[in-house]
Amino acid sequence: MTDMESTSRTVLRRVVLGAFVCVAAVIVLLIGRVVLSATGLSFDPHGYGMFGGILFTVVLTPVALALWLVYRSLRRRGK
Repeated sequence: MTDMESTSRTVLRRVVLGAFVCVAAVIVLLIGRVVLSATGLSFDPHGYGMFGGILFTVVLTPVALALWLVYRSLRRRGK
């Protein structure tokens, strides 16, 4: 493996890890929104916040899993 390939792999691995961290943070915020809405601490008379939080969390969870698996495969090949 050349030095340029190693550098590009490292950059790609860090970009994937950064994207994973961002998606995981959004999932945590959405779960917090759902919990606040479900417990009544958030003013949400129709429950759209809870419904939207659950829906977006369900959509983003496979994305986070895929990013984590890509990161792990890039990390494994680098060793």
